[in-house]
Formats: sequence, C-alpha cells, structure tokens
Amino acid sequence: MNTEQHDAVFAAEQDANTDLNKLVWLCAGFFGNIIGVLVAYIYQPAPPLTRLYEKSEEYKLFYNDTYKAKLRSGQLTYALIGIAILVGVYALFIGAIIIMQISLFNIHKYI
Repeated sequence: MNTEQHDAVFAAEQDANTDLNKLVWLCAGFFGNIIGVLVAYIYQPAPPLTRLYEKSEEYKLFYNDTYKAKLRSGQLTYALIGIAILVGVYALFIGAIIIMQISLFNIHKYI
C-alpha cells in the first residue's frame, strides 16, 4: 500500500468515526429492533464531497470504500447494542413480574 492509499484509508477511518451518530443508531436498535439493524446495515451515506476535492481518483476510491465500510460497521455495532439494551430491559421487567408473582403466591399461601 503506497502512502496515498494509506493516507486515504487513515483519513476515511477518522472521518467515519467523527461522522457516526452513535445515539441515532443506538435508538434505531432499541426502538426499531431488527428493522433498525437492517437499516444500519443497508444505509451507506456517501462522504461529503468537500473532503475529496482536488484528490486523485485512487485516493477517492480508497477513501470512499473505507469510509462506507467503517461507517456501516459502526452503525451496525450501535444498533446491535441498542437491541442488547432492549433485551436487558425486557429481562429485568419479566424478572420483576416473576418475583412479584412468587411473593404474592407466598403471601396468599399463609392467609
């Protein structure tokens, strides 16, 4: 990999990390469930054209591919974290209901 390719990959990874809106994708996974994960996987925003102004075609190619891959990876990660949080909330809710039912059963057993 030559220096121009390396520079393009490095810049794209940094820009993708900066542009990734973690809260949006966390909420997409939490509220959208599997639909949110699918959208995170499918949706690939293009990098702003101002970042590629006066760059070579090779630079643009490497930058664009790396940017989209890194952004997709981040979107997918945060959407999956959102689903994991949702599953945890469900587990706590169901656990609380089960504990309440058991305690009510034990109270009525002695009455």
